Amino acid sequence: MRLNILTRKMLGGLHTNVNAQVLDDSGEPIQGLYAAGEMAGFGGGYHGYNALEGTFLGGCIFSGRAAGRHAAGR
Repeated sequence: MRLNILTRKMLGGLHTNVNAQVLDDSGEPIQGLYAAGEMAGFGGGYHGYNALEGTFLGGCIFSGRAAGRHAAGR
Protein backbone atom coordinates (compact mmCIF):
# COMPACT_ATOMS: atom_id res chain seq x y z
CA MET A 1 0.00 0.00 0.00
CA ARG A 2 1.41 3.36 -1.00
CA LEU A 3 0.53 6.35 1.20
CA ASN A 4 0.97 10.03 0.55
CA ILE A 5 0.89 12.42 3.47
CA LEU A 6 -0.96 15.59 2.56
CA THR A 7 -0.55 17.62 5.73
CA ARG A 8 1.70 16.87 8.64
CA LYS A 9 2.16 20.04 10.58
CA MET A 10 2.73 23.71 9.99
CA LEU A 11 6.40 24.45 9.48
CA GLY A 12 5.80 28.10 8.79
CA GLY A 13 5.44 30.73 11.42
CA LEU A 14 6.47 34.26 12.13
CA HIS A 15 9.81 35.66 11.02
CA THR A 16 12.09 36.03 14.03
CA ASN A 17 15.67 36.98 14.78
CA VAL A 18 18.14 35.04 16.97
CA ASN A 19 16.57 36.63 20.07
CA ALA A 20 13.14 35.22 19.10
CA GLN A 21 11.80 38.74 18.48
CA VAL A 22 9.09 38.87 15.82
CA LEU A 23 10.16 40.94 12.80
CA ASP A 24 7.96 43.34 10.87
CA ASP A 25 7.73 43.56 7.06
CA SER A 26 10.92 45.61 6.90
CA GLY A 27 12.86 43.12 9.03
CA GLU A 28 12.91 45.22 12.19
CA PRO A 29 12.02 43.72 15.60
CA ILE A 30 8.55 44.54 16.93
CA GLN A 31 9.16 45.83 20.45
CA GLY A 32 7.94 43.39 23.12
CA LEU A 33 6.69 40.71 20.69
CA TYR A 34 8.36 37.29 20.79
CA ALA A 35 7.60 33.92 19.24
CA ALA A 36 8.78 30.48 20.36
CA GLY A 37 8.41 26.91 19.24
CA GLU A 38 6.85 26.09 15.89
CA MET A 39 5.29 29.56 15.76
CA ALA A 40 8.81 30.98 15.56
CA GLY A 41 9.15 29.41 12.13
CA PHE A 42 12.20 27.29 12.83
CA GLY A 43 10.90 24.90 10.19
CA GLY A 44 11.73 21.66 11.92
CA GLY A 45 15.16 22.80 12.99
CA TYR A 46 17.93 20.33 12.37
CA HIS A 47 15.40 17.52 11.84
CA GLY A 48 13.85 19.08 8.73
CA TYR A 49 11.61 16.98 6.50
CA ASN A 50 12.37 13.74 8.34
CA ALA A 51 11.18 15.03 11.71
CA LEU A 52 9.03 12.67 13.74
CA GLU A 53 6.40 13.56 16.30
CA GLY A 54 8.10 14.81 19.44
CA THR A 55 11.37 15.80 17.77
CA PHE A 56 10.40 19.48 17.75
CA LEU A 57 10.84 19.71 21.51
CA GLY A 58 14.49 20.78 21.24
CA GLY A 59 13.64 23.69 18.95
CA CYS A 60 10.74 24.70 21.17
CA ILE A 61 12.95 24.76 24.26
CA PHE A 62 15.77 26.60 22.49
CA SER A 63 13.57 29.34 21.01
CA GLY A 64 11.61 29.70 24.27
CA ARG A 65 14.85 30.10 26.19
CA ALA A 66 16.14 32.71 23.72
CA ALA A 67 12.88 34.68 23.99
CA GLY A 68 12.85 34.55 27.78
CA ARG A 69 16.48 35.57 28.16
CA HIS A 70 16.15 38.51 25.78
CA ALA A 71 12.89 39.67 27.37
CA ALA A 72 14.55 39.52 30.78
CA GLY A 73 17.54 41.51 29.54
CA ARG A 74 20.11 38.72 29.95
